[in-house]
Amino acid sequence: MIIYMKGNRLNFYILTLLAALVLVIGLAYKISTIPQNSRHVIQLQEVRLSSADYPYYSYTLSYEEMEGLVIKNVYQYTRDKRIKKLLPSGLYRIDFLYMDGSTETIQYSRLLNRYFDGKSILIEPSKAFEEKLQESINVLDRNIYDTYGMLLPWEEVDQIFPLFSYARIIDIYSGASFMVQRRAGSSHADAQPLTAEDTAIMKEIFHGTWSWERNGIILETGGMRIAASMNGKPHGAGKIEGNNFPGHFCIHFLNSTTHSGNLDKRHLEEILKAAGKLPLEDN
Repeated sequence: MIIYMKGNRLNFYILTLLAALVLVIGLAYKISTIPQNSRHVIQLQEVRLSSADYPYYSYTLSYEEMEGLVIKNVYQYTRDKRIKKLLPSGLYRIDFLYMDGSTETIQYSRLLNRYFDGKSILIEPSKAFEEKLQESINVLDRNIYDTYGMLLPWEEVDQIFPLFSYARIIDIYSGASFMVQRRAGSSHADAQPLTAEDTAIMKEIFHGTWSWERNGIILETGGMRIAASMNGKPHGAGKIEGNNFPGHFCIHFLNSTTHSGNLDKRHLEEILKAAGKLPLEDN
């Protein structure tokens, strides 16, 4: 009887050991088959977004915005493993940075409405992951909109910002803003500050001295934000009383020319900075 009990115990221990071994092997196999992109769920450190249309701007998601972005089985490769030559227009890049120093990249082409890995190979994200990617891209778009102006030609702006209409001018370097009215101009806008307070803000933007120096700005009017450039020199006639501004100043847009019909290179550089097409440097 005693030998029988010992045998049963031995069998029980052996079966328990075998079951544990099978469980460990199965778990190891399961882990090995999880896609690489879903192993970093806990290790995610930072998510950085950028757009090829705005090469000098990137946005890092906050922890709240990152929540739920990386989930298990987030994407899979399609049968098409060819490397695509993606057009830069409407192309977004999402970089996932992990605690171990590794990086994963997903690209989204708005023109194609398709997702690609960092090597431009077509992938298919899960529905939940795609929703989070689109939320993140929308966050980037909003921040780009709040940072830059639209690159619109003068022919369009002339209609959007007609004679005697009002606009807010925002300095791209300091963020200071003031109100103006367009008073004249056929190849660019001739404008004046509305009040003495607006004039004081404008003069401060030019470091307290009126100057012909060009300065990148965003012009807000009619619910639109437009990339532009202004000079800081009162000249010619001025018709707004009490604004302490002796004359008017010029605002240039894409395709604007001077009174002599020439394209001003410095104005163009500042317009492109205001549109995010050139790097922003202190003026």
